[in-house]
Amino acid sequence: MNSMKTGGRLVGRALATLALGLSAVAIAAAPAPAAPAPAAAGGDSSALGCTPWREWRGEGGGSGEICDGARATGNIYDAKADGRCPFIKFYYAKGGHKSSPSVGPAGTTLRIDVSADPGKYFNGDASVEWRSC
Repeated sequence: MNSMKTGGRLVGRALATLALGLSAVAIAAAPAPAAPAPAAAGGDSSALGCTPWREWRGEGGGSGEICDGARATGNIYDAKADGRCPFIKFYYAKGGHKSSPSVGPAGTTLRIDVSADPGKYFNGDASVEWRSC
């Protein structure tokens, strides 16, 4: 009978060790913590799904970021006195695009802030185009 008590304790300890091991696996597989607060609330905007964009061609170009598919910001620059004023096209996920204002004359930089239309989202692609100015 004494050997049954000892055997029972060993089986009990083995089961307890196995349970602790499974708990460690469950903890390791737990989901990641929630995303940081938005930049406006003091958080890091790069953790919110911001995609950098940089486009350039002979007439000028610019760079910035598109965040959460809803807002594109940055700067555009007119590099040439050629009667062409650069602007940026931001493309929607299901087709179409929205354009920034154009910049000009040569040597001018413009800060842009372009919001997607209601119900639409930017897919992260952009291109630099030009208009006569």
